[in-house]
Amino acid sequence: MRLYNIYILSIALTLLLTTVMLTASGQDSLSIYYTIYLAEALIITELFVFFNAKARRGLNLVCSVLLVGFMFVLGLQIIKILI
Repeated sequence: MRLYNIYILSIALTLLLTTVMLTASGQDSLSIYYTIYLAEALIITELFVFFNAKARRGLNLVCSVLLVGFMFVLGLQIIKILI
């Protein structure tokens, strides 16, 4: 299998298993799902550091967008605490 296929399969299986576990535990907060998905995606992406430079730039862009989303969720939680 190509490296990219293994990467996509790893991300998909990890997120699927996480969704099953969080649903089974009764979690219903979207921010918890997003935070855990973000952490898993970043960890798996860092494990695949041997991508070529073009693919790595694309993955860095995706990680940046995910981090902006995390900052948004974090900001909402801070506002929720303060109000």
